[in-house]
Amino acid sequence: MTYATKMKKYLLLLVLLGLSFTQTSQANPPKFSKDLKTLTTWFAGHYNNATQARRDTTAQKAFAYVVPIWENLVTDALWFYEEITDDKQQVISQRIYRFADVNAVQWEAVIYELPDIQRHAGEWQKPMPFEEYDPEVDLTGMSECTIIFNKKGDTKYTGASIRKECRYGKLNAFYVMTSIDIYEEKIVRADRGFEHDHTQMWGPTPEQKGFEFKKIDMKEVEARAKEKADAEAAKAKAKEKALAKKEADRAKAEAKKAAKKK
Repeated sequence: MTYATKMKKYLLLLVLLGLSFTQTSQANPPKFSKDLKTLTTWFAGHYNNATQARRDTTAQKAFAYVVPIWENLVTDALWFYEEITDDKQQVISQRIYRFADVNAVQWEAVIYELPDIQRHAGEWQKPMPFEEYDPEVDLTGMSECTIIFNKKGDTKYTGASIRKECRYGKLNAFYVMTSIDIYEEKIVRADRGFEHDHTQMWGPTPEQKGFEFKKIDMKEVEARAKEKADAEAAKAKAKEKALAKKEADRAKAEAKKAAKKK
């Protein structure tokens, strides 16, 4: 057998092995537990805290948008982007989460940051958010701020960061604690900052829950907004028409008065 023939066979073998590996990878995508899928399915959605704000006048009105990202990426985790805004759509908080199984009864969400993330306000509205980024290269993970989730019955997953571990200086705090309770139709979300001696610096008090977000149907919200805008436009048009008629009547009366003087 000539050297050239041997090389051809060798190259053919490599190609076949490559195809076999690709087919195996595609046939065996990452497996996630049923609870992890439920947890993240419940987490995704559009929210507001209108009910909380009506009940508690001290609560800041806010919206939360949670969307899956990098769904086509072969990875051992499920990725989500969370954006919280005030009622004027000014950004309050932005995060990327990496959800994964820990064991049979616990699940984790590692918090990640993007460079200059503020410029990504409204990214949740895109069909494929953050497609220009590679999570393995472009993200800064804060493993010390990992949120550990436990299941509470069949209706709730409760998660919290490990006390004193999350130290990234947000608003001059020595450490930050995050808690997230996830239900099928709502999430309760709170960040609290503490000093070295564990005195709380900012965030909701222990008696307060933080943001109480309920899921909303964005189509209904947009329809109501359009209905309100249309009503305001119709009102403005009617007012303009009434003023024009009043002006016309006044001009007509003045013309009639002038004609009589002649």
